[in-house]
Amino acid sequence: MTSLNRWTAIWLVLLGAASYGVLSTLVKLGYQNGFTPGEIIGSQNFFGFIALWLICLPQLRKMKGITLGTVLKLLFSGVFTGLTGYFYYLSLQVLDASFAVLLLFQFTWMGMLLGWLLDKKAPNRFQWLAMVLVLIGTLLSSGVLSGSWEGVNLGGVALGLLAAVCYTLFICFSGRVATHFPPLVRSTWVVTGAMMIVFILMPPQFLWNGSLDKGLWYWACLMSVFGMIVPSYFLAKGAPFIETGLASVLGAVELPVVIVCSALLLQESQGTLQWLGVVIILLGVFVSEKKIGRSPAKTSVIKGKTAL
Repeated sequence: MTSLNRWTAIWLVLLGAASYGVLSTLVKLGYQNGFTPGEIIGSQNFFGFIALWLICLPQLRKMKGITLGTVLKLLFSGVFTGLTGYFYYLSLQVLDASFAVLLLFQFTWMGMLLGWLLDKKAPNRFQWLAMVLVLIGTLLSSGVLSGSWEGVNLGGVALGLLAAVCYTLFICFSGRVATHFPPLVRSTWVVTGAMMIVFILMPPQFLWNGSLDKGLWYWACLMSVFGMIVPSYFLAKGAPFIETGLASVLGAVELPVVIVCSALLLQESQGTLQWLGVVIILLGVFVSEKKIGRSPAKTSVIKGKTAL
């Protein structure tokens, strides 16, 4: 692979991950325009479902060996990403976008502990250090030390942590199911599963209650573009051509993008301690990808990156 192509892949992954960072701000703006969580979550999944199937269909026709069992596993994997979005978007009703995403990023250490439990392989020293850094960064960014914790909705915190748990489970299962399929095909089936669980939890009343005519279609289009279409396509195109560790580190750009967008568009104030915490969390993500000894580089997709 040429240097130019590698840099193109890096930019695609970077832009795909940054696209996720815009999403929580769009959700908050949708709430401010009077739409309910059911309308926001359901319409995003529905519009994204249609768009991804249109993009994926030509590729799907060329594939052989897609069994019903594999499809069901991918749909089941999508249940966890659907639940991630469900809990995360509910938390955004009562929490600042900049704080909600910090709770979501707890999947970093949750995933390491889950991997230890399932694979019987203890985290290495870099991963232990990464867990500590992520927790310290979260503590600083949460506002506890600056005295701004008072008034924070504890129910929202619980929802944010539930989103992190579901995201951790999604990463775990998605990394073990149909990994030989093209990433875009896998993402499309996963999004289908996500839409199904969302529609079960929140029936799609937006399809007949008139909210689409009142402007919901605009927010649904924006959220499906930034939360499903752009990241799914860009990450599927770029991530297979760069190292796993680099892809994960680039994916962490989502966090500062959320902070910047929430400050610019939602006027959420960020102090020095909050920014310091964000930097420490990003450092933790970087450290978690460090390897002990020398191991051959391998390419991979960013596991778990699909629509929220």
